Amino acid sequence: KAIDTILVKHQIDTMTIWSPSLPAEADPKYLALVDALAHDIASGALTAGDRLPTHRQLADRLGVALGTVSRAYAVAERRGLVNGEVGRGTFVREAQHEDAEDRAIENDDPSLIDLTRSRLARGPGDDTFGRAIEALSRRPDLDRLLDFYQPAAGLARHRAAGAAWVGRAGIEAHPDQVIVTSGAQHGTATVLASLTRPGDVVLTEELTYAGMKAIAGLLRIQLEPLAIDAHGLRPDAFAEACRNGSPRALYCMPTLHNPTGRTMPVERRREIAQIAERNDVALIEDDVYGFLPAAPLPPLAALAPARSYYITGTSKSLAPGLRVGYVVAPVDKVERVTAVIRASTWFTAPLLAELATGWIEGGEADSMVGWKRRETAERYALARRVLEPWFTENAATVFHFWLPLPEPWRTEGFVAQARARGVVVSPSEEFVVGRASAPHAVRVCLGAGISRERLEDGLRRLADLLREPPGHNLTTY
Repeated sequence: KAIDTILVKHQIDTMTIWSPSLPAEADPKYLALVDALAHDIASGALTAGDRLPTHRQLADRLGVALGTVSRAYAVAERRGLVNGEVGRGTFVREAQHEDAEDRAIENDDPSLIDLTRSRLARGPGDDTFGRAIEALSRRPDLDRLLDFYQPAAGLARHRAAGAAWVGRAGIEAHPDQVIVTSGAQHGTATVLASLTRPGDVVLTEELTYAGMKAIAGLLRIQLEPLAIDAHGLRPDAFAEACRNGSPRALYCMPTLHNPTGRTMPVERRREIAQIAERNDVALIEDDVYGFLPAAPLPPLAALAPARSYYITGTSKSLAPGLRVGYVVAPVDKVERVTAVIRASTWFTAPLLAELATGWIEGGEADSMVGWKRRETAERYALARRVLEPWFTENAATVFHFWLPLPEPWRTEGFVAQARARGVVVSPSEEFVVGRASAPHAVRVCLGAGISRERLEDGLRRLADLLREPPGHNLTTY
């Protein structure tokens, strides 16, 4: 007994005095307790190796049922926050994401700073997805999302959530006009497949999203480039292309164009819409970055709704792995687009669509967008400070920026020497439509999943490189 008393006293002496504050309205309390644990680990209040109170001690301290603490500890262990050791207790686990900020999952070489991913992901401390999965697992109707074939255009509730989501960008769409897709890329391919046949001409900016070029190749359609300027697509180039040919559609990104980051002014949007009306050309508007401006400009789809296909997704705005997109189509074209989905994927995974719907309805989506706006602004300001002498684009803040290269730099040489210094950027050739000469420029992204410190390191390496003539120094970092 004396030995047992000594061991118990030692355990109490080495146990962390942890007493989180749980909101009175928290429901269920065990998830609130997991959230509190994750928060205190992320903030440093709890560190790896700390021994947590026993189940009963914490239950008594918080005035909750013993089962509440037991369930919370079990969930925390599944999420990798703690380790439970029989006979010893529950301990804060060593972070399993060491270096996770310092490398992209897709990157085979962790020594490289990858600035080619035009998206922004929240850090490993964010538990929004985990909470959503927990909530879904308790749904009595979960089997209906998994065991039944769903409507090709999406469940009515999911389409209504999509209508509410695009409404934030200024689109007044009835849920019946909204088609749920497996991401914006799938939405674009679906719309084009519903509109075109092999050999048809689709107009686009002379620099365009690389994924659009891939879709064109898959569908065997011909992309025709249109000139752009500091305000995006030039209306006169669009009008001339309509006069000289019979384009089937125009694909463009009026807001925060990829790769240049430029945004088309309202008057120019009206001109584009009017030209499309006069020449009976369909408008395909890619608005995946449209959530970033706090006061968005009217989309083309609001100016020419009868011929516009508005496309957005959740990969940029919410989470890269959430492959859910929304297409708003003219009322009389919805069934044609839906038929393409039925023929290709049959329907979008309803479990993912339900996650997106829950976030939109519950406000988590707006919270995530708010964080991305703030973080993007900070990172964009950082890029301006570090690369000020070469930062010529006057674009709004987005996940990437266009960096024209000073003479005598050529794109291929700059990209190669940047990589030799441990930084990967996207060459202009990736975005050029047709056989036109590529400008000497690169697209630089603000870090898919890397810290601001790591981003600044990469930007400073680029700045050092720009200060030197090509080939002057190939030092590898």
